[in-house]
Amino acid sequence: QLTDTISRLYTDPGEYVDSDHPAVEAFARAAVPRGASTREIASRLYTAVRDGIRYNPYVSMRSPESYRASSVLAAGNGYCVGKAALYAAACRVHGIPALVGFADVRNHLTTEKLRQSMGSDLFTWHGFTEVFVDGAWRKATPTF
Repeated sequence: QLTDTISRLYTDPGEYVDSDHPAVEAFARAAVPRGASTREIASRLYTAVRDGIRYNPYVSMRSPESYRASSVLAAGNGYCVGKAALYAAACRVHGIPALVGFADVRNHLTTEKLRQSMGSDLFTWHGFTEVFVDGAWRKATPTF
């Protein structure tokens, strides 16, 4: 069980995980049927972000909007960090604690074009989401 302080930290809106944005709220509510369990909510939101928002690794890394959930939703595409922020924001709309995490990931399935652009198949600072479901933090990558 999470303390109230920790729970609020990961359920309140943030600058980039802007779960209070009307479009994010509408997106999160539209993806989930009434009466769904916490696990089902998290699963449906994951699928909505993974499949409904196109992965675009060529967004500007210098633009704050590439990281903001509502901006990624409005654009209809984003890269891993922005999609992770959108998934976290959508979970928070439903009161599910969620945060964005980072890891270095080797992607053996990357395209040659992206490998050439990055100079490697190592994705540094890969964004993922952690959601608190069934009493534990669960890692999820709604990227592709």
